[in-house]
This record gives sequence, structure tokens and C-alpha cells, in this order.
Amino acid sequence: MAFQHNYVNLVTERSQAHTRLIRDYDNLTNKDFDFIIVGSGIGGGILADDLANRLGHSHRILLLETGSFIYPTHVYNFSKIPNSATAQHFGVDNFKDWPDSSFYIGGKPQMAFGGRSIFWSGLIPQASDWELEFFPDAVRNDLKAGLLKQAGSKMNESVSLGAMARTLVAHFKSTNLADDFDIRETPRAVHQPYLNADGTLCDRLFHEPTGVFNTAELLINQVGLTSEVNDLDGKGLFIKLNTFVEGVHDVPFDWHEVKTTNTITGEQISFYAPKVIIAAGALESPKLINRSSVYGNLSDAVKRNVGFGLTDHPVSGESQAYVSSLGAIPISRKDHAKIIFYSKGTLDAQGNIKFPFNIEMNVNHEYWHLRDNDPSSEEIPDDTAKARVDIKFSFANCIDDENGIFSHANDHYVPEIRFKRFSDLDNLLNSRFPAMAGWNKSQQEFFDLLNTTRNRVFNQFNNVEWITGEYGGDGGKQWPFGWGTVHHACGTLRMPWKRNRDAVNFENTSVVNENLEVRNALGLYVCDMSVMPISTAANPVRTLAALALRLSRHLG
Repeated sequence: MAFQHNYVNLVTERSQAHTRLIRDYDNLTNKDFDFIIVGSGIGGGILADDLANRLGHSHRILLLETGSFIYPTHVYNFSKIPNSATAQHFGVDNFKDWPDSSFYIGGKPQMAFGGRSIFWSGLIPQASDWELEFFPDAVRNDLKAGLLKQAGSKMNESVSLGAMARTLVAHFKSTNLADDFDIRETPRAVHQPYLNADGTLCDRLFHEPTGVFNTAELLINQVGLTSEVNDLDGKGLFIKLNTFVEGVHDVPFDWHEVKTTNTITGEQISFYAPKVIIAAGALESPKLINRSSVYGNLSDAVKRNVGFGLTDHPVSGESQAYVSSLGAIPISRKDHAKIIFYSKGTLDAQGNIKFPFNIEMNVNHEYWHLRDNDPSSEEIPDDTAKARVDIKFSFANCIDDENGIFSHANDHYVPEIRFKRFSDLDNLLNSRFPAMAGWNKSQQEFFDLLNTTRNRVFNQFNNVEWITGEYGGDGGKQWPFGWGTVHHACGTLRMPWKRNRDAVNFENTSVVNENLEVRNALGLYVCDMSVMPISTAANPVRTLAALALRLSRHLG
């Protein structure tokens, strides 16, 4: 059975806005390539761009994308509508939740040219050393040796939000919070060419900012404008949208057949390459492996990990308060800062990680992304007398083998997902946090830790008016967690991993090896969130971008 409009809300169209800007690969006499990449999001898009930059003069590269050409850039680059609200209009139903109220995963993936990168937050914090210990040695060493920094540069890492943000960071660094946390402005993939590296204004302002980073623009820049003289038999990057990949199958001479279905016409076409990279995301990629001949070549132990280990990082609800100042620093309603407190992974007397979480802090979160594309529009009513601060705790999480995607031949491409609700605090305290940090805490001890840490932050502010209560289970208090989402979920095609922080060796029944090559499948690779061996406290996008650059180098 071929894919036939199986995903509710999937946009399937071939607009002239698409075909006049980038030519859809329609040369059906030449189906052979050196590389075929499945997916155009952060993993696939950055990989395709880097391969084209370095090898496009001598190699043929085909990028296949299920989705359509929706927007040529990030939604924040043309609208002041919140990205999350826009993204909800394009979420597709490619899974069903497990029929038990104890299980639930929120959010829906966006399938479009550029993938999630045209809708994402743009946050690119960096995984800390204590989290990188969960990556295999060779991968960890490469990430620390410069790839994470290169990934930031690739995504136009921001410099600063200004004097107030820098002042707040300097203040918190002078407190005892700096004993346990590395405190910095939160890095974001937002282009600031008008700032020097130290945050001062450049004296040359002719470079225009490109806004929030996205892979749609990377790929458009690679292929240029559609032209009648485009050599579709030549070298370089080619793109084909509205193309659902049914399976990747072995053919003679160590090549692979990539069997596709056109989501508009239903036409089935196969393309061929010695190297195929699946970058369809933590949900779609394992489903594709299940439909491919390579699945039959895997050992039983590895098969059990295909689609399982779906893991997200638990993020608490916000603690919010109005404040007037920080120490001697007045804070107005017009100020804004986004600060991250990276845990240093400090150990307690028992050798356990004291703080297996980062703290994310916003000052006046309403100004998180200002874009005045309509200066004449009315201002939103606002109480300018009060500045608001919010913080939340983002926990790292080891691979959770209890969560998974239950693909089977008769699921019509829409399998059930079993994902434990994070609101089940007993599961976090008895399973997740012990594996990650070595903890053995009761609920009250956990509430006390969150509230004590919360107060360490807010005690630096003056005239604190609480908006939210303490964390706890009693009346008037805030339950810390709700549920995970698909957007940062990982682990479903994991690289070698550790079951917990005390593990001496990495497990060797991973689906991909350290080079992201599928086991027993020469030339078949994976490059998306599914390969992650841990769900880091930090948003994982920067790490994925670094892995894409690493894979590109490995491929040539």
C-alpha cells in the first residue's frame, strides 16, 4: 500500500511560488546520485548545504522532502505572530497517542520545506560537559573540539540583547549561584551583523540582518532561481518536494533504492545512491527504517531499539513574579533579557549530580521577539509599571526504553506512540532522575530543591510580587510538570548510549554507530534528533547541527 493522504493537515501542493524560485527535480531519465538526503530540517538541511558547499562541484546530491513549499524563511522573518501559534496550523497527524491517560506526548511535527526550522524558537544553548559524557568518546571529543562552536556560527549565533542583559549576567555571576551554574545570555540563532563580538555597535552597518536561522533559506541559496538552462544531469544540489519516502532498499553493488510516492499525484518513482541519509525526524525516521529492507538485516537486539527510547527533557512550569530591580539595578517594563544558568554538574557528598537541570530566565518575556512590521498598529495594552520575571527548570533525561513508536504493517503510516506523562512525578523520581543524576529523593525533597533554587534566584530581586505559587502538591501550589512534546524528542535510532550515569561502558546494540551509519547497512545514515543518546537539558538543536557538520566531513 502506498502513501495516500494519510497525514491529516499535511499541505500537498506544487505552487508557482515554489517552482519559479527553486526547480523541483523532474529529470526522470537520470535517477542516480552520489548522496540522497531524506528531510530538509535542521539535520538534513544543514547537511545538504554543507555537502553542496564542499562537494557540489563534483557530486550529485538529491534532497527529498515530504512537505510542500510553505514559507521561504522563518515565520518570525515576515510576521509578528508568535511562532508557536503559526506552527500549530501546520502540525500533521502522523501518530496516535497510546489509549491510556497515563501516556501522552504533546505537539505535532511540521512537514514542510525547511521542516521545523521555519517554526522553531531559535534557541541554541550548548550541552554542558556533564551531559556530553553520555555521548561516545569520539563524538564527544569532536563536539568539544570545535563542532559546537561551528554549529553556532552556522546558525548566526546572537551576540547580545543589550546592556541590561549583560548587566544582569554580571550581577548573577557575582552571587553564590555562580558556584553551581555557568550564567550567560541565552544564545539564539538570530543574525546580529550590526554588533561586534563584545556587544558594541559596529561602525559599518551595511550588512542586513537575516532574522531567525532556518534551513529553507540555506537551500534556496544553494539552488538559485529556476532557469530553463538548469543542468539536471549535472553536479550539485537538487531538491524534490511533495515526495514521501516509502522505503530504502538494498540493490547490487552496495547501492540503495529510495522508493518514493508523490503526495499530490500518487506517482511512484525510485532514486538510487550509494549513500543515503535519513533526516526525517525522531518519529518519521524509525518508521521509515521499519519499512525498509535494512530492518531485516538488524540483529534482534538492535531491532528492539528501532522506534523505542523516545525521550524528551522534562521542563517545569514557570515561576513568575513582578519585580522592581535587581540589587541596585532598576528594571523597567521596557527592559528585556533572556538568561540561562547552565548547571556545572556539581556533585554532592554522595557523588550524585546536585543540579541535573538548567535554569532559563526571562525578564519581560513579552518582548522575547519584537518585530514592528506595522508601525501604525495599535500597541498592546500593558501595565508599564511592572517588570515581570519568569524562570523554569529544564532537566536532562537518559534514554527511556519504556517509550516508543509501535509501527506495524497495518497502521496506515499512523502508529500509536506510548510516552509516559511527565506529570507522573513518582516515575521521574524513581526512574528518570536516578538514572540521570543518581538521585534518591522523595516528592517533598524534590519540591524543596526546586523552591530553594527558585528562591536563590528571586532573592536577588527587590519588591517581589509572586504571580505563581511554590512548587508542590498542596492547594495553591504548582505541580512542576505536565507532559513532553515531539519537538525535542530523541533517541528512537540512537547512537551508542549509556543507560545511566554510573554505566562504565556504552551499549553496543545501538541502531547507528558513532558515525551515524545504520548497523549492517553500508552507506545508510541517520542525521536527526533520533540519533541522540540523551535528551540534554539544553535545547538539542545546536548539538544536532554539530552532528550534521560532523557527518558531512565523514561523508567526504
